[in-house]
Amino acid sequence: MLALIRTSHAEVKGAYGSPRMTDEIRARGFPASKERVERLMRENGIRARHKKRYKVTTDSKHKLPVAENLLERMA
Repeated sequence: MLALIRTSHAEVKGAYGSPRMTDEIRARGFPASKERVERLMRENGIRARHKKRYKVTTDSKHKLPVAENLLERMA
């Protein structure tokens, strides 16, 4: 079971946690409970990667004056 978890984890590039990993193993025809998969992953240090959150860096609704166009280029 552990070998199957490791190969599946590598195939999905570490994106699956225990619930999706359980579904993946069951889809391959092997019986698996979420608790067992969760325990095996935890004991062997297999963890899902987290996606980076989007961080807003621009505030378009500010009240500050907009700098004038010094180059006067036409787009």
